[in-house]
This record gives sequence, C-alpha cells and structure tokens, in this order.
Amino acid sequence: MSGILPGKRASKEGGAMSSTNWKRTLLVVAALFTIVSIAGFATGQTSTETKGVVNAKGQILSVAAVDFPQFQPYKVRTESEKKACDDYGIKYTLLQPQQVTLEGYLETLTNAINQNFDAILCEPWDYTAFKPVLELAKKKGVPLVAVHQKYPDASYFISMLYIDNAGYGGSAADALAKATGGKANVLFMMTQADIPNQVIIRNTFMDTCKAKYPNIKVVDTLFTNVNTVTAASALEAAIKAYPQIDTAIWLEGATVGVGVDVAKEMGVLSKFRVIGVDDPPDVIASIGKGEAWGTFVQNFWKQGYEGVRNIVDYYTKQPFPKETDCGVVLVDKSNWNNYLPTMWAPVAIKGKAYSK
Repeated sequence: MSGILPGKRASKEGGAMSSTNWKRTLLVVAALFTIVSIAGFATGQTSTETKGVVNAKGQILSVAAVDFPQFQPYKVRTESEKKACDDYGIKYTLLQPQQVTLEGYLETLTNAINQNFDAILCEPWDYTAFKPVLELAKKKGVPLVAVHQKYPDASYFISMLYIDNAGYGGSAADALAKATGGKANVLFMMTQADIPNQVIIRNTFMDTCKAKYPNIKVVDTLFTNVNTVTAASALEAAIKAYPQIDTAIWLEGATVGVGVDVAKEMGVLSKFRVIGVDDPPDVIASIGKGEAWGTFVQNFWKQGYEGVRNIVDYYTKQPFPKETDCGVVLVDKSNWNNYLPTMWAPVAIKGKAYSK
C-alpha cells in the first residue's frame, strides 16, 4: 500500500460546503428515490390518544424527513424519528434523495415542501445553498426543524437540534489529555478543508491544547474525500513521513475502520490510537477488540426523537426549546457494549420533560 501525502491543509477558518466539494466528497448512490411512509400508533393508549395529533384541518399530522439512512448516524436519526411518530400516533415519511449530492438533497427538500407536509426535518449544512429552499418553505408556511446543524438564521425554523462543535473539540482534547497524561502527536483526518463543523472541531481542539495541554501537538491534517483508498494511502504516507504520530482523529465516520487496518499492516497499532466519530458497527466492534481507541458519538437519537416532539408541541401549542445542543458521548473500551442507554438517557421521550 502506497500513497502520496496530500499537500492541502485545513485552513483556520471554515466556510460553507460548496456543491462542487460535496459532489467530489461523497459517493454517488445510484438508488431509486425511496419513500418510506409509516403511520404509527402507540400501544396502550386511550382512544383519544390513539387518534393521534391533528393539524388545523383535523387530519393526523404528516411529518417528513429528508435524509440518507444508508449512513449509520442518519439511520439512527431516522429510526428515532419513526419511534417518536409512533409514540405520538402521527404519520412519518422518509424521503431519501436519489443521489448523495447537495443538489439531490435540495431537490428532494423542495419536492417535500411542495407536497404540503405538516412539517419537515432537514439538515441545512450549506448555509448559502439552502437559503432559497428555506425561503420557499417560509413562503408556503411549512414548519421546518433543523437537525445536526445550527443555521445562522433561526427564523427559518421552529427549532434547531444541533451539535456544539466547539464543545466537541474541547471535550476531545480533554479526553485525550486524560488518557495520555497530556502528551500526544495528533493527525486529523477530515472530509475536506471547508466542511464547517469539522473545521470548528479541529480548531477548537487545537486552541484547547494550546491553552491547557502544550504537549499535545497536531502534526498534520489530511483529507479523505470519504474514500477508503484515499484515506488508507494518506494515513500510510503520514505515518511514514511523521513517525512520531501516535494518534489519528477522524472527523468523518465512513473511513475510520481503514485506520485500524493500516496501523495493523504497518505494525504500529499497539502504540497508535485510532479515534473515530459516531458509531459505525465495525468501529464499535474494533473498540471492543481493543484495536480502535474510541469514538465520539454525536447524539442523533436526541436529534430525531425531539425534532418530531418539537413539531407535535408546535401544533398542540405546548412549550418546547427553540435550540437544543444534543451532545456528544465518548465510547471507548469501558462502555463500547452498553453505550446506547447513555444516548437515550437525555432524550425527552413522550411524557418526559425536556432537559434544561
């Protein structure tokens, strides 16, 4: 296995993801446009509750989500949305774009807005590209919930359930310092240099280390393009060029497993920490085997369930938080086989108060 160390570096500032980078970054999935519609009714309820929440026309609420469930974190989120809709007795429709591109997502979201769903959950990661579609939703009076991303203009959404990326970066630095005695040589593996949330995580990690852990050094930052071959080649070249690297932190979840494979092949796994993001099954299994060191799991369970609950509360005129930091949990050898209760613990399921 050989590769050339990319010369491109992550900038200190991050901008919105361009459609060109998005196309180049992610695999285009040639799947048929998928619509999964589920009308769920919670069990053990009275006849009034079983009817479900209704809109102004007296019809059962119909909620849609635009998402890519073929990827693990989004699968988690959509399953949590389905559970919430089942609990509240409302209809759920999952709209999966035909292609994993920015354009494909925006087209699907536009179609959803024009189908007159009662509310839609979406992830507005490109601030500029999403604006015209958000304007359309506002014009048509379709309530939107933003998940995972905190959009700069909150007026487009009835609520936003996001990850505090600065908090993520600081927590990652603290966790690594605790495990290493405050000494490590780190390589970051990002999707691209201009993915806003990844840039914030990396930069906050570096700022935290500079202020608190001067012996944790970021040696380099490389880009995977969410491609396993690219990731493997880049990592191998980096380890050869900088043999002092003892920790690789991934900020995209699709190629983390490659890190373990490369470290094994190069004979450095025993002294090399592979740190992932979210909970792909292969990474969780690798942690259980003592191979990958750990992974920072973003709470997509809370995003999905509470996003739907916010919609229900909006229609039933109940108070709900307009902004929610969903949080991140470190999964490592100590909790790899029992972390799911931790992810569900802060979720405000039906009948439980929102956390403050």
